[in-house]
Amino acid sequence: MTERTAGVASRVFARLVVTGALTMMVSAAAPKGGGIAVLSAAQGAAAHPQTVTLRRLSLLDLKTFGSSLPQLFQAIDQAGPHVTVDPVTLATITAKLRQIPESTPEYWPTVLRFIPFASSRMSPSAPPPGQNPRALSEIVSVGLMRGIREDRKTILFDDGDLGNGEFTNCRIIFTQHPVQLMHATFRHCAFELPATDAPSPYLQKVCRLLLSSNLDFVAIPVL
Repeated sequence: MTERTAGVASRVFARLVVTGALTMMVSAAAPKGGGIAVLSAAQGAAAHPQTVTLRRLSLLDLKTFGSSLPQLFQAIDQAGPHVTVDPVTLATITAKLRQIPESTPEYWPTVLRFIPFASSRMSPSAPPPGQNPRALSEIVSVGLMRGIREDRKTILFDDGDLGNGEFTNCRIIFTQHPVQLMHATFRHCAFELPATDAPSPYLQKVCRLLLSSNLDFVAIPVL
């Protein structure tokens, strides 16, 4: 074996040792068969600065979190559709948005951006954005006792009254036009809200109800 060949072999062996050690560390920390998935997830998270920023913001105390809403808004605004955030981080931010005063500067613009961002990531089976929605006013007639059940649909809450509605894996689009709801439930749904600096009292109430439910399962007795 020549000196040059020996050097190449030595470097290859060193790489194999490092790769093997890393694989053993990941496998030991993950469930059986999940080492590669854990490693891929860690690499994906490291590739997105917005994921890191959101996790860091979720760990702040309430006072500092409230003063950091512009950074939260910016992180959400810059996050692409493929940026993933773990459920614990989303739930923690949701809880802190519930707790800080609504008079906090940038509160409502941030909430109106966070809810669609978080609910879309918590509802992977909901339809993607941009699809042609069905209007709620066309689905039901006026009358609180008529109920509907919808699954994997995009629905525009534009007008009307609805009682006993069940929505599963749906994309719900709220507008500035109030919809009267009674006994409505939303399971694993994504929510879209209009972007505005000064939402109407109706939209503010919608946001409070969504935040209070942690977004995953929403039960609205009356709206």
